[in-house]
Amino acid sequence: MRKDPVTIETRLFVMGRDLEQMWLHSEDLIHHGVSRRKYLAVKRIICVAPMLDPSQSGTCWGRSTLEHVKDDLRMGRRAPSDAAHLVTLCQGHTEDGRTAGRQWNTDKRNRERVRDYLRRYGCVEGGADDADS
Repeated sequence: MRKDPVTIETRLFVMGRDLEQMWLHSEDLIHHGVSRRKYLAVKRIICVAPMLDPSQSGTCWGRSTLEHVKDDLRMGRRAPSDAAHLVTLCQGHTEDGRTAGRQWNTDKRNRERVRDYLRRYGCVEGGADDADS
């Protein structure tokens, strides 16, 4: 068992935060005024990759998973299991996507996009925060 597991509360907070940001940045809301409720009823995969990199729009597949993101580029220990270091990605944008020809989550530019996102929205208010804060 891991020494620093992701708690269910943290998982729910991170996925909720990322889904909320996806809606707030969605074309559905911006151009068509789609309500939050309608957006959430239709959205099946939570993945921030298309929001951070519009060229990835329509490329999500598989289940949503949490990705640990370190504050800076380094080898060794994984990032802490808190909302400031976790982001939601689909299988297509993690290691599983490698079999489809490209691994989005480890690309240097994409990693920096994710870090910028976490610096901006990592622990936004409005949900259950991680237990360590």
